[in-house]
Amino acid sequence: MPIAAVILVLISCLLHAVWNLLLKQARDKMAFTALYLLASSVIYFPLFLWQLPNAHIPPAGWACILGTGLLYVGYFRGLAVVYSKGELSIAYPIMRGLGPMLVLVGGMALMSERPSAAGLAGISVIMASLIALQKISGMQEGRLADSSKRGQSTMAAALFVGVVYSLYSMVDKVAVGQLQIPPPIYLYLTYAVSSIFVLPSVVLTSGWSAIKDEWAANKRASVAVGGLSVFSYLLVLYAMSLPGAPVSYITPLRTTSVLFGMLLGAVVLNEGRLAPKLAAGALMMCGITLIAWKG
Repeated sequence: MPIAAVILVLISCLLHAVWNLLLKQARDKMAFTALYLLASSVIYFPLFLWQLPNAHIPPAGWACILGTGLLYVGYFRGLAVVYSKGELSIAYPIMRGLGPMLVLVGGMALMSERPSAAGLAGISVIMASLIALQKISGMQEGRLADSSKRGQSTMAAALFVGVVYSLYSMVDKVAVGQLQIPPPIYLYLTYAVSSIFVLPSVVLTSGWSAIKDEWAANKRASVAVGGLSVFSYLLVLYAMSLPGAPVSYITPLRTTSVLFGMLLGAVVLNEGRLAPKLAAGALMMCGITLIAWKG
């Protein structure tokens, strides 16, 4: 595998974890989400215009764009809820780890795919790591009952995000893989669709004052996330396009973001319990690797 592809994927993993950290640190996470979606539409508009003349989007492609855009609404709102309730070092690996497992399960249910024994083993390993993370999330000294409830609430919200992630990943596979929609065009339009729904919903529920206050407090961070959230995924797509860079190697390499997210949460946000979290994260990476490599 080319070293350039490895570097691109690792940079993407770090950037993805960083923008999730910035979202976690926001005061009003839903208003912050509306701001960074709007920022991404502005930042990548020149790239969209540059790619547009060469893009052909069939009717099925527009259905994929609308479908993923609407799923993004649930995904981004779910992220805001997750980070309002729980720790980055717990929620992030759950959301990132559950998706690949559910994509495999979805392929079995909807596309009659038959995973190997290693793929089924990978599902079991990921499930074990999710249970371990749920247990760790309730391991606060004193207040055990309260933290256990909080851990269950975080787990439920993170599981919802993981389910939505798996659904839009399958739609993306059709749009970019089968229908050959250029990734920059596809990502831009799906983000734009989600922004059309998210921004008005925030205004209706919280008012323009929430948007203004969050912009005053975190304008730089929201613009940074608007750029990083799209750029991190474009790096992965570009890595996949390099000669000699098989997807079967890139997919498990992307799970490195799980460890980055845990490190940022435990160290930067002082969430603690780093050793058991890293152990659960490493277990999850093993399960995802089994699915990607032999599933």
